Amino acid sequence: MDLDPARGATFADVLEIALLVNQALKEFHLIGYPKTSGASGLHIFIPLYPRWTFREVTAAMGYLAQLIVQVYPRKATTEHLIQKRRGKVYLDYLQNVRGRSMAFPYSLRPLPGAPVSTPLTWEEVAEKKIAPGDFNIHTIRGRLERYGDLYRDLLERPNDLTPLLELAI
Repeated sequence: MDLDPARGATFADVLEIALLVNQALKEFHLIGYPKTSGASGLHIFIPLYPRWTFREVTAAMGYLAQLIVQVYPRKATTEHLIQKRRGKVYLDYLQNVRGRSMAFPYSLRPLPGAPVSTPLTWEEVAEKKIAPGDFNIHTIRGRLERYGDLYRDLLERPNDLTPLLELAI
């Protein structure tokens, strides 16, 4: 899930929506791994068993995104038209198709300040004391030394999408 703040939305809004996504994931017994996008948003990786099609994963994530929009329509949207997203966080569940690209963890982004797409803990997200610029080419090494690789076990803990998929389709 890609959480992308539209014009007028803040990173604090992104963090708030991320917490709602995390709560929804927990309701379906799913574990998500947050990370900064390396720009202004946040990504939530949800490792899955390799048994579902792109279409099924997209349907499940779309259902989850719509739940978030229903809970918080003032700040969350799945609207595709950029001009209709103003002041909201776009829940882009359409990244789950072949051929889409997304910044991988620890990717250096070609932006001012040399930001790095950085894995986070849910505690950091909940504290809301972080900003995208905190994670860059100058700070990432110290972070890795302090926390280690927060994504090191990501692929060893796949989720079962069945409970969410049963509602989505």
